[in-house]
Amino acid sequence: MRALFVIAFLALSSDGRAQLSEVDTLRWQYRVSAAGNWMRGNVEQFMLLGAGELAHVKEHWGFKSAISYQYGTFFYRQTLGEGIWRNFVYANPRARLYPYVMLWYQQSYQRGIDHRTQLGPGITYVLLRKNAQLLKLSATGTYESNRFRTPFFREKPELTSAELEIWRITGRLYGEHKLLEGAMRLQYEAWVQPSVTDADNLRAHVEAALSIPLKRGLALRQAVNWSYESVVQQRNTYEDLLWTFGVSYERK
Repeated sequence: MRALFVIAFLALSSDGRAQLSEVDTLRWQYRVSAAGNWMRGNVEQFMLLGAGELAHVKEHWGFKSAISYQYGTFFYRQTLGEGIWRNFVYANPRARLYPYVMLWYQQSYQRGIDHRTQLGPGITYVLLRKNAQLLKLSATGTYESNRFRTPFFREKPELTSAELEIWRITGRLYGEHKLLEGAMRLQYEAWVQPSVTDADNLRAHVEAALSIPLKRGLALRQAVNWSYESVVQQRNTYEDLLWTFGVSYERK
């Protein structure tokens, strides 16, 4: 039964990049990636990590939708469960400077987040777009709504409600580079999200992925994700680090 779940997820899963990538010059693009393990015996452990994106760009507008999901159990008890769905609508995305609107939805079992929604406008400046090299800077202003599992936060006695609303500014750097004449591809993204009204409420995230193309869109892929949140549930840590190995498939 669990094997059927894995197959279904890989078939339907559609990597969570926050900005347009090579799709700047393409009409349609989609990409899926997956990694996982299943162990039984002295230790029973199951983990599945999947991600995907779909993007469409025309001369004066474009959109991108990206979703990622993590699920894991240890001795049949769920220990991991997080989904992030990011959506963007762009105006004049092939220009060096272009605006967009972002909608971001997140749930996280291990972080105690029942739901988190961010919505707001942003602007991207393309620093480099040449010879399969891409480098961008972005800034986004968002209104954020959170509902946590409990109203108890680590080292935050002043927070007494499970529902938190806040305004944020996000600074983001995105890069994509082909290395060794296309034998490898490096993608990375880093962003920081300070609160406009609370200096002690800060989030940051860094992710990087290295892909080795095989053939017809199939590639071996390993990725590192690091994230930090200053407002977390009691007994949770401020940082998370994830290193994965797997495969990805891309179609243009």
